[in-house]
Amino acid sequence: MSEQELQFHYFKMHDSDNNNKLDGCELIKSLIHWHEQGKAQENSGHPQHEEKIFSNDELSALIDPILNSDDHNQDGFIDYPEFVRAQHKAAQQQQQEQQQQQPHP
Repeated sequence: MSEQELQFHYFKMHDSDNNNKLDGCELIKSLIHWHEQGKAQENSGHPQHEEKIFSNDELSALIDPILNSDDHNQDGFIDYPEFVRAQHKAAQQQQQEQQQQQPHP
């Protein structure tokens, strides 16, 4: 699968109501999925089964910044073009951070 196909698959995997937009609940589920994948990799493939229940304030603190920075048309959703734009922006930021961490000759 190409990188674009993987991005689309990831987006559609979390678009539970199939409206081609991610709402706050779908964003939370995608964040939890992404976080659980990261934890599983950190634990060498042995995920720990500790669950955290988030308060409404904690959930808002997670989702509001995403919507503020990535919801360009301010409709309360992240549509696929906004998702792709956010993914590109995150990849560029990560690349810049890696370049800054490398020693300069």
